[in-house]
Amino acid sequence: MRDGLDDPPDGGVAPAGVTAAGEAPAPEAGGWRWWPLLALVGMAAFLAAFLYYGRHRSPIRFGAFSHPPIYGVWDPTWDPLTLVVVPAALLLAGVGWAVTASRRIPSWAVLGLVVGGGVLVATAVGLVRGDWHDLVRGVSTDENSPYYTSDLHFLDELGVRGFAERHPEMTTQLHSYNSRTHPPGIHIFLYGLFRLVGAEHSLRIAVIIAVLALAAAVNAWAIGRLLGGERAGRIAAVLFVAAPGPLLLAYSSMDMIFALVISGSVALFVLAIHRRSTPVAAVAGAVLGLATLLTFATSFIALAATVAVLVQTRSARASVRLLGASVAGGLAVVVLARLTLGIDVLASYRSSPGAERAYDPYWIVASPSAWLIYAGLPLAALGVVALFRPPLGSRRAVLPLVLVLIMVVWASLPPVVTKLRPGEVERTWAFLYPLVAASAGLLVDRWSRGLGRWSGPLVAGLVLLSVGQAVLISGLWDNLN
Repeated sequence: MRDGLDDPPDGGVAPAGVTAAGEAPAPEAGGWRWWPLLALVGMAAFLAAFLYYGRHRSPIRFGAFSHPPIYGVWDPTWDPLTLVVVPAALLLAGVGWAVTASRRIPSWAVLGLVVGGGVLVATAVGLVRGDWHDLVRGVSTDENSPYYTSDLHFLDELGVRGFAERHPEMTTQLHSYNSRTHPPGIHIFLYGLFRLVGAEHSLRIAVIIAVLALAAAVNAWAIGRLLGGERAGRIAAVLFVAAPGPLLLAYSSMDMIFALVISGSVALFVLAIHRRSTPVAAVAGAVLGLATLLTFATSFIALAATVAVLVQTRSARASVRLLGASVAGGLAVVVLARLTLGIDVLASYRSSPGAERAYDPYWIVASPSAWLIYAGLPLAALGVVALFRPPLGSRRAVLPLVLVLIMVVWASLPPVVTKLRPGEVERTWAFLYPLVAASAGLLVDRWSRGLGRWSGPLVAGLVLLSVGQAVLISGLWDNLN
């Protein structure tokens, strides 16, 4: 053992293909050195071609946005502040190199360094367009703000319980479309944060939200460690915080807060399945119940978790135990919230409006492509490949794969069915970033082991590649909340 970096998953019996010492088998010579690089180049070519096609195909009904599938206004803007990204990115790359090479840094310190470095880079990326107000745009309480915060005044007027109870009947009164399409739990979270910090401290509030958003790196690490060992988990965490989606959305989108809680429940479900643990399943259900107070998207996780339990346990008795425990945990949280806060999730869902956009088959490919662009090449190419074919020596997690497939199918359906506005999936699918980062960590761990002294530079290079994509997207599109 080497201070845990090569510990077998779960800290116990090594999975098939891992030696008794916890070492993954040496990667095959030849192809393993080059095919991941070819996968990165191939994915880059596909996404660039699709962006070009989306720009020139006519017509695509995409609201006010002229360059689909990215959700934002095409407005190339580069400010001298863009240069701030350079030292921040180099620092994060250095952190990635150090924490995946050192045998002495404990996991808790690694995760702190990774999240802290991610917040620093997210701050720098938020300044690419030259206006620091972009960092606080997502927490503006101005009545014309398009986001949840424009409706927080209702909690002052009605109180927390009064707002939650009346939320289903306030659809026409709420200013933000997001407020009308989500449960009131997110408003209660934001209201509590504003009361705790002070509404006048918008930058502090935005920083706290960014820290929480990038704390989903812990979930990427947990899944990666469970499936492939400590080093794979650390690589997963680094790749997650460097991905364009988390960097671009950390300061502006509540979808990253949803991602923190949802991916936490997924990590617990994966652990419960592999350990056949009823208590862990109950906690996973409870965390998913908490996420349900924030977003309706948790229905997809519940479906994927059910499929994963049935497929991986291969035992009716074990499946009933795990699913029963998770349902009990989730219902306990939802019922408690109903009794104490007055949140009626079902009533809020029934009152939420549907999407009015016309159906266009273009989005069958465009929605996954938009998400892949925001995921960044390491996650889009290596993470997606490893979802379908985990490297030799690592465990397979069915839940993340099933969840990705469900989302792709769901996004291909007409908006009248899904209540989704085409072109938002890079935000609404944010909970997939930690999961794909975990699978990318498995593959990069395996790939880098065959590179000897170039192992650390490989991780650092992937970090810089991802951050560079974030800068490019930020400079070309004004990414709205």
